[in-house]
Amino acid sequence: MKITIDREKILPMLGNMANITDRRPIQPILGNVLIQAEKEQCKFVATDLEVQLSASIGNPADQEGQCTVPGRKLFDICRALPEGSQIQIHKDGEKVTVRAGNARFTLHTLPAETFPYLSISKPACSGSCLAPALRSALNTAATAMAQNDARFFLNGILLEIQDNLLRCVSTDGHRLAMMEIPFDVLGDTPLYQGILPRKAVIELLRLLASNNGEATLMLAETSFVLEQDDLQFSCKLIDAKYPEYRRVIPENHPHLAEVDRQELKNALQQVSILTADKNPATRMTLKPEQMILRAHNEEQEDAEIGFPINFSGPTMEIAFNIHYLLDTTQIFAEETLTMRLRDGGSSAVFTSAGQDTPLYVVMPMRI
Repeated sequence: MKITIDREKILPMLGNMANITDRRPIQPILGNVLIQAEKEQCKFVATDLEVQLSASIGNPADQEGQCTVPGRKLFDICRALPEGSQIQIHKDGEKVTVRAGNARFTLHTLPAETFPYLSISKPACSGSCLAPALRSALNTAATAMAQNDARFFLNGILLEIQDNLLRCVSTDGHRLAMMEIPFDVLGDTPLYQGILPRKAVIELLRLLASNNGEATLMLAETSFVLEQDDLQFSCKLIDAKYPEYRRVIPENHPHLAEVDRQELKNALQQVSILTADKNPATRMTLKPEQMILRAHNEEQEDAEIGFPINFSGPTMEIAFNIHYLLDTTQIFAEETLTMRLRDGGSSAVFTSAGQDTPLYVVMPMRI
């Protein structure tokens, strides 16, 4: 097997592959990237048996064949070579030689026939959406995604497809984030639900960062596939039922506050300087024309900042985890936030003014 390829063609793709291959894999082959050199193109595949990335590059092979090489090492080699380099990858026996100019690297290979592919189920739901919209929805939901929670179904994002809408939902038990985007469903799908694991979410956010076109999704009971251009990303879904998240979203919250997002962000950043490390709470006082944020720490230091708002309810005091409120200011792009409340002991619902999505629910803290 022999291919010659431009450094700039292969480098971004190898970077994505290196994020998937294990540095210290349980099976040595999982640290390798599969290279398949064909007459008209070259294919690259990386997997850790939970997620898998496949990419095709329109680059004819000098000599057809296939091999596997250490993914991280191949990426580091290509990254270290000068811009504009022509890189030759040649398999001869049990070794693979990488050449560029006067540089030569010899890598160990493992049999391509033993490379394990991720098992993909027949899709129960397929359709397409804009890649930037999908990234925005995943990024919004990721803010409330749990990490290493014993309730393993919370360590991911719920994908819900209904009525030509794709809804991304997450909760860690203290807050909930949700965003829905248009989704062109192929065929008749009354309702689909699947839980995307945390690692898959992180990799998808990386992959979608530079893609502006349309993405095709194929969703099964146990697997998820995204295709865009010459790239295919696959993963296993979390085998569990997601909790009834709609019960967490309050319906009877009559008091409404309209807040300038940047003013809220600036005030939160300032009071966070004196927030307690073990109990990162901020007390929020809402008045008809003013919001006051207060923080207090173990050294008996305190901070207080007020700024103008429009609030329709009576004077009210409520406490929140300050980090959760800061996340709120990050996921909304609009300048004005709407905050709905019932009383000082109930959760708050954040949306953009005049919009239902994204939606962010934060539980109050008891101090």
